[in-house]
Amino acid sequence: MKLAIATRKPFSFEQTKTFIRRFPGCQAQAAVGDDAVTGAFSAGGRGWAVTLRACGDGLTVELPAGAPSALATRAAEWIGADDDVEALYVRAQGDRAFQPVIAKLHGLHHVRFLGLEDIAVHCVMMQRQSPAQTARMKRRFLDALGHRAGDLHAMPELAELADLDVEAIEKAIKHRAKAERITAVVRGVAQIGEGFLRTAAYGDANAALLDVPGVGPFSATAILLRGLGRHDENPVLEMFADEGRLIYGAAWNEAALARRYGDQIGYWTYYLKTGAAQLGV
Repeated sequence: MKLAIATRKPFSFEQTKTFIRRFPGCQAQAAVGDDAVTGAFSAGGRGWAVTLRACGDGLTVELPAGAPSALATRAAEWIGADDDVEALYVRAQGDRAFQPVIAKLHGLHHVRFLGLEDIAVHCVMMQRQSPAQTARMKRRFLDALGHRAGDLHAMPELAELADLDVEAIEKAIKHRAKAERITAVVRGVAQIGEGFLRTAAYGDANAALLDVPGVGPFSATAILLRGLGRHDENPVLEMFADEGRLIYGAAWNEAALARRYGDQIGYWTYYLKTGAAQLGV
């Protein structure tokens, strides 16, 4: 089944593909072709490979036979199709240091993790590990516990993850402490519920996550921003200080930038980190 996907302009599918190619966190779950990207999602206890393809100046989503139609919405959310990136660009007017980042990434929408279940596991794996180490551990997890979707692997749904025991996860990733923490985090996130995390005031959602054993300030921010696309706040700007100093030099000022970007601060950090990497500064 093919469905059209609306994208809010400016939107660049080339930027989307470039980001996914460069992002090690989803390599076992996504594939990039010349004119398409495919992501693996779980639904109904199995994996589904969902393809987004360029079509004129828009996109189509291709669902396998029998796939739930809701996966089209999930695929659109994955690539931030409806994000209002123009709001970030308006805030960036007059920010001379940031203009090369805007120029380099123009039209890039926020590519999230492939669902709340994905970031709930990933945020534990990335603690005290390099991106390459995290990617290897995640691949082992998905090989053992994920759902096959063609050549890809889908992260099990949150309820499935919450039913896994520590021993099964430890056997997959060969790391007892992280297995224990993954179990605690996915169960805690499942108990809070995706609906609350999406719709509650940011402070309330953040506080609820911080009450989950194994979730610290950076993990909570990652779940809300990189998992659910919540850009309205970012309470851990100091975690982006290295990229900030590379782009802004001596003008780096967290408080001033937080005031300038306001409810676009999460989108700004996404562009900041991505831009610093691609510009090679």
